[in-house]
Amino acid sequence: MVFDIFRCCTTIHCLKELGQGPVLVAPSLADAARDPRVREMRVFSELSQSIECKERFDNSPWHASTKPWPAQMPALVATTTGTPAMFAAKNFEKVFVGSFVNFSALVAALAAWEGPVTLVPAARPEWQHVEDEIACQAIATALEGFSNLPEFVRQCAENAREQILASPRPEHLAGKLKNGVEDVRIALEIDRVSQVLTLSFDETLLAEVKKERSCATG
Repeated sequence: MVFDIFRCCTTIHCLKELGQGPVLVAPSLADAARDPRVREMRVFSELSQSIECKERFDNSPWHASTKPWPAQMPALVATTTGTPAMFAAKNFEKVFVGSFVNFSALVAALAAWEGPVTLVPAARPEWQHVEDEIACQAIATALEGFSNLPEFVRQCAENAREQILASPRPEHLAGKLKNGVEDVRIALEIDRVSQVLTLSFDETLLAEVKKERSCATG
């Protein structure tokens, strides 16, 4: 499971929550530009490279949640650290899109998973993106503890959120990004959605985001 809380994974969840069209990811804009399908997509990326597409937005949960989306038009996400980490993990049996916005649903899905679980913070350690490390630890604590108790799982998430809010990262993003305050707020909104997302890789340069069947509904 890959975590890029600020902002890639949360952007993907916000797009999939709207459900207007397919959501895909690419390891980079350079890779995405080699796929002619991207010309008909909405692209969400903070990368500076230009790309031929229908619409271009920042890699922002706020943009993903609020920008009008023509029905059935695909959306593509390509970011600095999150999507490259997802493709680096493509040989695992299943790659989950980790986040706080579906924390409880994610813990339930992982608790039901019969194979080993590898938690991958997307950013390099020297970048000090502490939110991803904290999120991984929160998931690990929930799985090692009482993952069948909703109150315990929620407390794990809330403790992690408080740690992140006490770090310099939210203030840094708020000052650096135009929509930084809104993006941080959405990214730390625990259980905003109940969906569990995984990635479907094939022989193309892109991977499609898929909704897993809810453990709660069987």
